[in-house]
Amino acid sequence: MDLWQISEERFDFTPKQLHSQETVFTIGNGYFGTRGTFEEGSRHANPATLMFGVFDDIPIAREELANVPDWVPLKLFVNGERFRLDEGRILSYRRTLDMQRGMLLRTVRWQSPNDIIVTIESERIASLADEHVGAIRYSVTAEQQDIDIVLWASINSAVGNYNVMHWDTVDQSHENDIIWLLSETKMTHVQLAQSMSFTTTAPFEQEIVDSDVAPSIRLRGRVAAGTTVTVEKIVVMYTSRDNIEPVRAALKHHRTLIAMAAMQPEPNIHQAFSLDAANTTTASLSPVAQPSTQHEKTVYATISAQHIEAWRRYWETADVIIEGDALAQIGIRYSIYQLRINASAHDSRYSIAAKGLTGFGYRGHVFHDTEIFMLPFFTYVMPEIARNLILYRYHLLPAARQKASNNGYDGAQYPWESTLNGEETTPPAIVHPETGEVIAVLNGSLEIHITASIAHSVMDYWHVTGDDDFMARYGTEMMLSTAMFWVSRVEYNVTHNDYEITNVIGPDEWHEHVNNNAFTNYMAKNNIEKALIAWEWLQQHHPLKAQMLAHQFNLTEERFAHWHDVVAHLRIPQSPTTKLFEQFDGFFKLETLNQELYKGRTDSYQGIFGLEHMQKYRMIKQADVLMLLTVLSSQFDLQTKKVNWDYYYPITDHDYGSSLTPAFHVILACQLGLQNEAYELFMKGALVDIQNLRGNTPEGIHAACAGAVWQAAILGFAGLQVTADGYKTNPHLPDKWTRLAFTCQYKGEHVQFDLRR
Repeated sequence: MDLWQISEERFDFTPKQLHSQETVFTIGNGYFGTRGTFEEGSRHANPATLMFGVFDDIPIAREELANVPDWVPLKLFVNGERFRLDEGRILSYRRTLDMQRGMLLRTVRWQSPNDIIVTIESERIASLADEHVGAIRYSVTAEQQDIDIVLWASINSAVGNYNVMHWDTVDQSHENDIIWLLSETKMTHVQLAQSMSFTTTAPFEQEIVDSDVAPSIRLRGRVAAGTTVTVEKIVVMYTSRDNIEPVRAALKHHRTLIAMAAMQPEPNIHQAFSLDAANTTTASLSPVAQPSTQHEKTVYATISAQHIEAWRRYWETADVIIEGDALAQIGIRYSIYQLRINASAHDSRYSIAAKGLTGFGYRGHVFHDTEIFMLPFFTYVMPEIARNLILYRYHLLPAARQKASNNGYDGAQYPWESTLNGEETTPPAIVHPETGEVIAVLNGSLEIHITASIAHSVMDYWHVTGDDDFMARYGTEMMLSTAMFWVSRVEYNVTHNDYEITNVIGPDEWHEHVNNNAFTNYMAKNNIEKALIAWEWLQQHHPLKAQMLAHQFNLTEERFAHWHDVVAHLRIPQSPTTKLFEQFDGFFKLETLNQELYKGRTDSYQGIFGLEHMQKYRMIKQADVLMLLTVLSSQFDLQTKKVNWDYYYPITDHDYGSSLTPAFHVILACQLGLQNEAYELFMKGALVDIQNLRGNTPEGIHAACAGAVWQAAILGFAGLQVTADGYKTNPHLPDKWTRLAFTCQYKGEHVQFDLRR
């Protein structure tokens, strides 16, 4: 088993499996992500390339990432017969996602309906070294006889988000051997230029076909028996969001690629790397010989070599080595691969969506998934990206302030779902995917804990990175603004002489209109406390900035005294004797659900009972109290963690509730010495998309789960803790694991950890 690869040996025609594998085999670089559809196309395919921050308007849900014209199509005709996986015979088949090199590889040996046998090999990359570039290398071998072939590469604009078409063609033409297409989103008017070259060193005829729908280049020629012809499809993409004239930029970039390739020494475009797990705590990247039939100085070879080097550098920093458990090793590498391909290396105008750039689920909207589940990976491994992800929230402060004001509150209230302008993009209603009922979506107005989650991510980033510049320029303002919201959102209860937060939805979304949700209240309290700490730091180290903010927000001693009073008296629904939290007021009085009656189910409990009926049961969708004990782990002792684990873990739907929290539970399980439970939960997270465990991988990967898997390994099994005095580990390795090694950054220092039995 190759620990860097995910492979399939059989082509499955069923739509569910086809669409799931399209998601699994996505390639990307943070600028764009391209689903793993086949170059030649197939029935029921959902081809999609989604670009970071490129949205178009839609009814109800406001806007969605707009599926751009498909750059992948490459059709093959052999003696007039079109190569298709659903016609003729597949004699052998293998498709592989090479995570180490960021490549999608495929080899098919195919017998046509007229008994002509050919072998097709392809490589596809979204360049990590040059984010505007996608490239395909495609080879055809004639096995038994001379054949006439036509290879037809195009850019197909006739694709949409399912049935919604987002692009109009503005212009199309060609310049010498490069064709280009300029498109524009129908409502948001983002322009996209795509240039394409399609070449071979073989003496083939070339035909350029201009078209507003599918501009293309066709290559025709003859291939002798026992020989191979190789073609290269290079595509360059620029949008008007790049602050440049896109067609001119794409053509200039494309010509530069061609010129640079001509000057390069002959590369070995099939150089791969292997992991020397015995001698290093990170990926040791040593050459491994691979079969190669071509060493020309080609454009693809140049792009590929730079791309492979970029991935090598990434894995040197980001890899997590697990020895003794091949499946766990592949699973965590897939999570780390996904985290990278869905995050821009430099663009702070957008963040990571719940499905990243891999599918249409959640329409590209950003939730608190990013801050709670994904951001810790970037904070510890790629802090420059973490900074940008938090800057995204800083840029949206004006909209968050407007939302708070519209609702009658002070400060900044972040939307539950957001895109580019920071306005609330949660749809008011949806068709429930499990029950088919039309239901009101109340999260946009009631699921307010996201504001505290964002504040927590600011402090966590500062704590780990020591980025004082960020805290002075942006972070303290975010902390004060969010704290102001909470202080105005709480209500004083005269009877209890305390403050409470009513009518919310907590992380457990199966219960709506609840009062004093433990996660929400405690995180709000923490938000205010940490804002006061940040304020004191700013006054001491950046007094002029503090003076400016004090004037801007009317921060007086009297106001801060009220903040301290809210912190001291905000209701936290926890027994002082048993340490058990009540998830919200009245939760303990709900009915018990007999789970024994539903063994073997293939649906969530909400899918079985419906939204309204589900709310009467003491059964929860995902970690709520236990998420609190994980996110703010250092604030709770083991007794508190154990009593709450014992109560809430058995009443959580780990299989069909939320994908977010099984792997997240690992951290608590490790602290409590529950190794078997921890390992089982880790694997549920690590394999959720690779094996489509929840049946919804076709909609896109579970990006938050990818982040939770990393946290499970590093904060759970390794037990990494960052304290005021530095860092330490407290390992709890699963029985199978003989080694866990990784690299993190702490205040600018690269720290390597190598934990062994």
